[in-house]
Amino acid sequence: AHYVKFHWKPTCGVKVLLDEEAIKVGGSNHSHATKDLYDSIAAGSYPEWKLFVQVIDPADEDKFDFDPLDVTKVWPEDILPLQPVGRLVLNKNIDNFFNENEQIAFCPAIVVPGVHYSDDKLLQSRIFSYADSQRHRLGPNYLQLPVNAPKSAHHNNHHDGAMNFMHRDEEVNYFPSRMDPVRHAEKYPTHPFPCSGNREKCMIEKENNFQQPGERFRSWDADRQERFVQRFVEALAEPRVTHEIRSIWISYWTQADKSLGQKLATRLNVKPNF
Repeated sequence: AHYVKFHWKPTCGVKVLLDEEAIKVGGSNHSHATKDLYDSIAAGSYPEWKLFVQVIDPADEDKFDFDPLDVTKVWPEDILPLQPVGRLVLNKNIDNFFNENEQIAFCPAIVVPGVHYSDDKLLQSRIFSYADSQRHRLGPNYLQLPVNAPKSAHHNNHHDGAMNFMHRDEEVNYFPSRMDPVRHAEKYPTHPFPCSGNREKCMIEKENNFQQPGERFRSWDADRQERFVQRFVEALAEPRVTHEIRSIWISYWTQADKSLGQKLATRLNVKPNF
């Protein structure tokens, strides 16, 4: 078994709007990206994404200067290269927006055989909370909706309840039963996880919160760095932002990149506390 991080990469590349462009484009059509996607599919110019994975052997988990299971960290591609494994092509527009879009219930707890959950704290909370949220949003039988229902035959003990529309006249809602002699589905192999000692819930020890943000800032060209600085200056210059908060943010960005902290401190007229 290995830790795996999945990445979807668009084959057409990534294009963004500058602030001035966003005002014009968004002002004329606030759904411009949705319209572009719909029109492209309708015209046969199908958007495509490639699926890549990065893989870590659990035995190497402690060899990094950060915690690989910390969702706020990226896995360096020069150490853990992207490996192509598949692609996604959107080749058909939906016919009914409500049935096929609004009622979709994606859930990270539902995985295919061969994929299991890591101890990523955010993932662990999401696999628990998504189903609760979807039952509240769509009703207790949301998995019966065509957009969410399994494509293959299935048999479970989910009977009746609000908004049920499946008629089961020969099945019972308990297992095992002589009246309904079904059997367990064939179990797919799961990887055993040997461990010893106490398993504890605690703070992440190797946070290393500033190295990767600094590296990302330094990877940008001068124009993009300037736009980033200007956006933060505008945000921190708000009258409601206290001097203490400005100083804290400047200290954060200084730890990420000293030149970035100095630029912010100069423009905000705040004495940096390096």
